[in-house]
Amino acid sequence: MQQDRERLHQEFERLRDNSARRTKDRGFELAARWNRDETAIEYLYRQGQLICDERDLDTVLEAFDRLRLGRPEITEGPVGLAVLHVPDADAADIVAKLAEVLGDERIVAPNHVLDAQVHSAMCPATEPVPFHAPIPVIGEPVGPGRPKVAVVDTGYFPEAGIDSGFSRFSAVKKYEIDDDVYVQGTDEIRPYGGHGTATTARLLAVSGADSVEVEVRDCLLGGAVDELAIVEDLEKVVKAGVDVVSVQAGLYARPGNTPKAFDMFYRRVLSKHPDTVVVASAGNHGTDMPFWPAAYSWVTAVGALTRGGDYRAPWSNFGYWVDAYTPGESTVIPYPNGRYDYVDQTSARFSNGHALWSGTSFAAPVVAGLIARRMIEREVSAPVARHIVLQEAAIGALPHTGPRLIV
Repeated sequence: MQQDRERLHQEFERLRDNSARRTKDRGFELAARWNRDETAIEYLYRQGQLICDERDLDTVLEAFDRLRLGRPEITEGPVGLAVLHVPDADAADIVAKLAEVLGDERIVAPNHVLDAQVHSAMCPATEPVPFHAPIPVIGEPVGPGRPKVAVVDTGYFPEAGIDSGFSRFSAVKKYEIDDDVYVQGTDEIRPYGGHGTATTARLLAVSGADSVEVEVRDCLLGGAVDELAIVEDLEKVVKAGVDVVSVQAGLYARPGNTPKAFDMFYRRVLSKHPDTVVVASAGNHGTDMPFWPAAYSWVTAVGALTRGGDYRAPWSNFGYWVDAYTPGESTVIPYPNGRYDYVDQTSARFSNGHALWSGTSFAAPVVAGLIARRMIEREVSAPVARHIVLQEAAIGALPHTGPRLIV
């Protein structure tokens, strides 16, 4: 238990350092609400920012006045949100005080932070390890469908695509560069570097490349992203008309609450685009506690099985809200070449463009790829294809786990 506690603190400190060091002035101060004995994180959040519905802004500012707090600077956020800047106070503490005055803790919220769902906090063997083998694929689907897919992740790193020799990256028609792969001026690979490239490969291994068009977004930097930033990207791709969105990140919200930016995204954007399907990783904490956005009814939540698909991976989240499970353990993925430093202070050198990596991050894009594949084969909408895929998962259900997909 003590070793697990120390490893979790090490991983949090690494994530906090990554968040602060983000390039292009995108850095922010990461904070955490810990449980009483600091053996678990209740939720992550961005210091210095609160969010509320723009229609509630006057009410919230009046609550600041009643608390005799200086009124914050206000900026406009995505999906009808107002961003309140409170640089000199703990954001979670201010939210609690405002909730007491307002009599409703749902009106104003911290800007929660999502982390990349690779399993690394408790075992260094589940960080990426060097490996050399072809990336497993299934054959190109045949059919008239032409789906558009978006991968919301760390962006795409073309060099890893070239070094891996994975030809299906030809389907990536639009992308933002994963520009936080290396520590500047070195070949030291940052934690989570190349994550978006790896998850895109997992999707394309199933969907094929001939009939699908993929866009890769880069909001998830250094393994973390605040909910405002990811919702802004989700709004863009949904309004641009994509059919399937694959999200490889998630968060725990304040107890008893859902993340406000995602609530607003659904009400203001996704509900008006009923032909778009969102798929998300279920999380890697071995718990049935709802993990967002995966746990929303309007998201297809994907948990991870062991490599052979016979059992749920012990670190995969589970529960009534998980829609399907597929292998996410020791997946073969394209990976940048260079030196990687592990949490336990050992290191490894990658030189062949491949790695093994585990996490629900590498399960979710498989299901997104299957939905795109069924769209191609059957020439149906994304919601119909999703229904077909989940029916297939129900047929292959694993006792004591749930719906299972093996491809």
